[in-house]
Amino acid sequence: MAETQQSAALPAREEPEGIGGWLVLPMLGLVLTPIVGLIQLYDTDYVGIFQNWRALSVLQNVLIAAELLVSGILNLTAPALLLFFMFKRWQIFPGWYIIWAAVTPVYLLLDPWAAHVIFPDTFPTLADAYDKDTVRSISRTIWGAIIWIPYMMRSVRVANTFVN
Repeated sequence: MAETQQSAALPAREEPEGIGGWLVLPMLGLVLTPIVGLIQLYDTDYVGIFQNWRALSVLQNVLIAAELLVSGILNLTAPALLLFFMFKRWQIFPGWYIIWAAVTPVYLLLDPWAAHVIFPDTFPTLADAYDKDTVRSISRTIWGAIIWIPYMMRSVRVANTFVN
């Protein structure tokens, strides 16, 4: 009798749960972000920058160091950590994903502006700082945030999956 009452009190969940459905797309984004980040890191001439480190001003050195640190966190560390949270199905995953998805476009918007201000010889106009590839990256991350932040906040699958 107790089992019958207990099963009646807890109806079987027929709602989606687990890493599937639309949740696969943010997962793929988290997998691809470090790969793209490593390619961009490889394509950037940091060797040339470090060889000329002493010729740069203190402010320019600070910007380069901050850019490397923040870019490394946003493109390499955060996605790896978020994937760990995702596969462990930890309850903190959606919130941390939302923070990452919101901070990334802000960083991508501010970084070229700071480069324009601090490296006026290299980026004399804002158009030089916000080149086609930069604008494409900014647009991609803004659209990703517009789509995936509400999904993480409202999805039944997300609520049912990340409960630990």
